[in-house]
Amino acid sequence: MTPTRIAIVGGGITGLSLAFTLQAEARRRRTPVDLVVLESSPEPGGHARTRVEDGFLVEAGPNGFLDREPETLALAQELDLSSRLVEARAEAKRRFIVRGGRLRRVPESPATLLTSDALSLAGKLRLLLEPFAPGPPAGVDETIFEFARRRIGHEAAEMLVDAAVSGISAGDSRELSVAAQFPLMVEMEREHGSLIKAMIARRKRGMGPPRLLSFDRGLGVLVSALAARLGNRLRLGTAVRSVDRAFSGAWQLCTSDGRVLEADHVVLAVSARAAAGMIAHGDAELAEALSGIPASGVTLAALAYRVEDVPRSLDGYGYLVTRPEGLTTLGVVWESSLFPDRAPSGMALVRVFLGGARRRHVVGLGEERAVALAREELRAVLGIRAEPARTWAFRWPFAIAQYTVGHLDRVARIRACAGRHPGLHFCGASYDGVSFNHAIAGGRRLARALAATLPTEPLEAELRTGAGSSVILPNTPVLERVSSRSPPGVLPESSRSPLSPPAAGRGKARL
Repeated sequence: MTPTRIAIVGGGITGLSLAFTLQAEARRRRTPVDLVVLESSPEPGGHARTRVEDGFLVEAGPNGFLDREPETLALAQELDLSSRLVEARAEAKRRFIVRGGRLRRVPESPATLLTSDALSLAGKLRLLLEPFAPGPPAGVDETIFEFARRRIGHEAAEMLVDAAVSGISAGDSRELSVAAQFPLMVEMEREHGSLIKAMIARRKRGMGPPRLLSFDRGLGVLVSALAARLGNRLRLGTAVRSVDRAFSGAWQLCTSDGRVLEADHVVLAVSARAAAGMIAHGDAELAEALSGIPASGVTLAALAYRVEDVPRSLDGYGYLVTRPEGLTTLGVVWESSLFPDRAPSGMALVRVFLGGARRRHVVGLGEERAVALAREELRAVLGIRAEPARTWAFRWPFAIAQYTVGHLDRVARIRACAGRHPGLHFCGASYDGVSFNHAIAGGRRLARALAATLPTEPLEAELRTGAGSSVILPNTPVLERVSSRSPPGVLPESSRSPLSPPAAGRGKARL
């Protein structure tokens, strides 16, 4: 039986998780699959990259995940990595905001709310009146700020929620949709009429605060394990310029080195912005819908100091910066206090997140200027004046998708347009959640759904021998090479579908 050819574009955590799960599902279902993952970068993982240098462990992007998502824990178990999971230290529950130039501890419970100076007395009283807040307006896609202000008051929305949103998504709570970004909050209000009542009900059901987890050598442990399982099916340094239909009905992918590859299914596990560029000449309406999902850029500076050069104890997770402070910093994570073995003895490691929707220009700064800016704002908040022992900088121009008002409608439109093109799939943080957990869960869900549509007849070798060998074909060409002489971005005219536009756009065309 002819194997189904599947190309996954994007070797970030979504694409890797999808490919690994698809392999497992194919074996379980005895489905012959010819699989490849194409990643433009020279290394896999997307933003999930770990640097280990001179005893420091530095994350270039996310540094952990919450244990509320079973898919991530299941993936770790399937990769035999469960024993390498580590939990954040208990001190990580202490979180701070910068207000009035000072660090103020964020309340974790009604008891700590009374003693916290993060809010004024009036702000605390308004927050406690949350159970009596008015319900949601009918037919309105509320912003996160509007939702928070309605439920917990203006001050708490400004000082706590807005700061948290900028730290989590590098976005603006006044622009992001609460239904898209935090659907759990909307569900809690709908089911219980109050966030406080919902939290009490969850506690009664044994649903306490989630744990923050990572791996003993960072998230790179998971990325490396996934890449190793994929082997030569993962092709690094291979950018896809365009995706189009051939006369044969197969999908054709034109790579930056001039090759044209064929597949029966293509999964675009890249950002919506990147996906739009790949299919722009084939379906203008779909490309336009994809381009409607913006992304926010972030520059991350990591700095290592001697412990004695840090004026205060780094006794918590870190801090977020409230909007009125006017700083470029979104938040600072005290990495060496968070997980064990992130820095050598006697050293402190912090990561400073700069830019986002508040300061879009920052992502264009060079490494030296970004580190200088991080040092300047660390000095203003923590009083650190010493030279750092080591520095690192990572620039992510389109780091995090922004679920602005109308996001759910945009995603619905993308899926409706994609429905015109059987075998073309979209997956990733641009659509259904921006967290590390969401990326993994989305990839694994799509892998199972895709595997369920594939033929399940046993391979001829199994029919002859009765062997239960793998249905992933390890020694066959991953995708058929159609041409290696075509210029980048152009498909051979003899292989293009008549539905493909012969040249630059004629309005809405289909792939």
